[in-house]
Formats: sequence, C-alpha cells, structure tokens
Amino acid sequence: MKKLYKIVCASMIALSLSACSKDFLEINPEQQMAVDVVVIDLPTTKAAVMGTYTMLQSAAYYGRSIVVLPDLMADNMYISRKNSNRYTSYDLYTTNTNDGTASGSWNIMYRTIVNANIIIAKGEKLTVATSEQAEVNHLVGEAYALRALAHFDLLRLYALPYNATAGATHLGVPVLIKSGTSKEDIINPKRNTVKEGYTQIVDDLKKAIALMPTTPVGFSASNKGHISHYAAKALLARVYLYMEDYPNAELMANDVITANKFTLLTNANLVSGSTNFRTQNNAEAIFEVVYNSTSNLGTDRLAAFLFQGSSYGDGLATDDLYNAYSVTDVRRGFMTKSSRSGGENPANLITKYNNITTFEEGVKVIRLSEVYLIRAEARAKQTGKDALAAADLDVIAKRADASKPTTTATGAALQTLILEENRKEFAFEGHRLFDLTRNKLAFTKHRTGGLTIAIPTNSNKTVLPIPLAEMNANPNMQQNEAYK
Repeated sequence: MKKLYKIVCASMIALSLSACSKDFLEINPEQQMAVDVVVIDLPTTKAAVMGTYTMLQSAAYYGRSIVVLPDLMADNMYISRKNSNRYTSYDLYTTNTNDGTASGSWNIMYRTIVNANIIIAKGEKLTVATSEQAEVNHLVGEAYALRALAHFDLLRLYALPYNATAGATHLGVPVLIKSGTSKEDIINPKRNTVKEGYTQIVDDLKKAIALMPTTPVGFSASNKGHISHYAAKALLARVYLYMEDYPNAELMANDVITANKFTLLTNANLVSGSTNFRTQNNAEAIFEVVYNSTSNLGTDRLAAFLFQGSSYGDGLATDDLYNAYSVTDVRRGFMTKSSRSGGENPANLITKYNNITTFEEGVKVIRLSEVYLIRAEARAKQTGKDALAAADLDVIAKRADASKPTTTATGAALQTLILEENRKEFAFEGHRLFDLTRNKLAFTKHRTGGLTIAIPTNSNKTVLPIPLAEMNANPNMQQNEAYK
C-alpha cells in the first residue's frame, strides 16, 4: 500500500535519526537507510526507542489531538467563536474524509507502530554482552508496549467501541505486526475486526510485562517518560476495562496499586503547589509524554490551544462540566470563570496546562488515579463488590473534595457515580468520549452561544474517518459508515 509504504520509509529514517519531520513522508524507498544498520547494538536500540517516543510528542498525537478530540467531541469542551480554525469541524460534527487532523493522527500512530515493529524484529535477534541483555530486553518490551498503545489509540479513534457488536466483530483498523523495507514487502491490508485488534494489544502488553522487570533497566523509576513494567500493567488494565473483561481489569489494576510504586498527589498539591498535576515525573504519574525547552511543539503545544494568553486559547470548558464540580472540589481550579478576549463573556477558561515558559509540562497518558477508578468500575460491574468499588471511588473523590460524603450507592447508581468521577478527574486529558461511547450513552455536544447537538447512542459520527489518501491508496480499505 503506497500510503503505508511511505510511513515505513519515514519511520526507518526517524529510527536512524531519533527524530522526524514532515519531509520524511516524501522520501523515496531508495533513499532510506538500510534496516540492518539501524538497530545493531544496545546504543542504537536505545536511540531507536527514544526516536519512537518522540512520535508521541506530535501535535497529531499526545501533543494535542488525542487529548483535545475526546473532550471536544463529547460534553466537556467547545471551540470559542474567536478561533484559529483548529478542530472546528469536530466541534460542529461536520468532519469529512479529507480532514487533516484525521490523516495526521492516523499517520503518526502507524509510524509509531512501524518503528516498534522494526525495534522488536531487530532487537529480539541482537547478540549483545551478557551485561547488556537485560537492558535490550527492556527496550524491546517498551517497543511492544508502544505498539500496543498505538493500536489501542487507533481503535479508540477510528472504530466503534469493543461492545458495539456481539463478539466485537465490527471493523477495527489494520493490525500491523511486521514492517517490510521494500516495495515487495508492502501489502494492501484490510481492516481487522475490533476483536482481532484488541487480542493483539493484549498479547503485546503481556509480552512487554514479561520482558520488563518490576525495577526498570536503563533508566530511573522516577523517569515517567518511559513505559515501565507497571505502566504496561496499568495500560493493560485500561484495555481489559474497555473489553468489559472486569476480573482481569481488576487484577491488573490491583497489581499496580498494591506495588506501592506510585503515590496520589494530595488535595493541596493536585492543582497547585511546588509539585502538582502539571509537574513532570510527579509521584502520581505512571507514564507521560515529556517535553522540555528544546523538545516542545511551540505554538502547536496543548497549552497554546487551551490556555488564554498563549498562542490561541481556542478550547473552552462547557458550563455542563464546570457545574459538575462542587464548590469545594479543588479540581474546579483547573478552570476559571472569566471572559475570552474578543470572544465569549462569560467563559470557562481552561488552566489545566499553563507552562508557556520552560514548556516542561508532560501530557499524562496514565496516572494512579485512573488505576483506582479502573478498579472501582471493574469491581462495580462484578457481583458482590460494590463496597470495594465505592471505597476505591472515594479514594479519588475525597482526595479532590474533602467534604464529600462517603459513598453508599450500589448497583447502577454506583456505576453512574464512577463514570461521573472519571469525567471530573480526567477532564481535558482525552477520556470523556470513550467513557461515554463504551458505556453506550447518548449525550449532548455543547457549542458556543448555547447551541447543542444531540449525539445518540452508538452514533457512527463519534469515530474519525479513514483518511481519504488511505482510501485512495488501498483498494482493500473500507471507510467508516458515517463517511461513505
């Protein structure tokens, strides 16, 4: 497939340079660096893995889009009437197959997968000194986890939830676990089923967990910019939850919590303080995408899109979200009720990301509070575990709001409270749409000026279109129903 072949070529060069640029998508196959000289020893394997992590930094991935879209397409965020024309079609639910956001995210996620494939294929065959083998194994484990994460994110964005059909037999995305380096190796893949995609994700995360010991090799446990053993377990807990495999979701979440490797931030430090949510490598973070003064997205960064006084400040919080917090909930401090210069007055300005000086503000992929709420939901959806689920819920809810009464709800009411807590805890972290759709909930999409769009249960418009360039390049590719 021509499109994915260009992604392969791009990724090969990115591996060799530990960086990437838009020009890489246009490089011809004969210009690429031979695969045999990319991953040949421990230093080159390490460089290749670090090059793959940089792809997650992209504005088309965790740098912005995968954080913004799930809140914008749900009921947490809308685009100001004064805007830079970013994501406006998603705010209107008028996205088409030629959308640049959809194609940019698709491309960077598959480039991540291709890089991971090459690291896995080459890394597993490396012969290194005995003293280096453990670190090589860990790096390969990280590659397995990165491949799983990218496939998972593709499924979340471009396919309906796991439970949309019995047995998850509906269309997912192409699952790529091998990446060739010549035109002869490239095929025109069909879309796998969602079940096949999730099966591969689970297998990859299990492999990663097996390869990475509980104490990281090659970096400090305090460095949350790498995927560790427990980060892979936390991600697997989330995957099992999306699959409605509640016993295994609880098991994985319990392993992470009881390991005592991570600590919740306090009520006083969650929003402010010398170490808070925004602080990179804080005690609560399990895995995050890190940035610094030389490795950042400039005006394309997340804070530039959300924070007033930065480059754009286009994204605003809905009244519906703002009013979901009690006045004693410190998380309301991630917003401020004010006005948007030249735009809405009043407006709920988002302040969850605000570092516009040093740029050292990580994007949290998964943190300990989510693992508690994964365990809470998994327990609430099993028989006889409501009390345990309520206790987990209260760990997070009372951390944020010390005046909150102890939860006594059971059954469906308890499950609703857990979903609401997820909304409040992870606002502007890229969760809300997926929580709504996997629970088969209709919702109201809010827009500026009090306008609304009713989104019904199982709406096909809650998934992104397969990019037009991909459709044109691959005769076996099928478009999502809403975009045919």
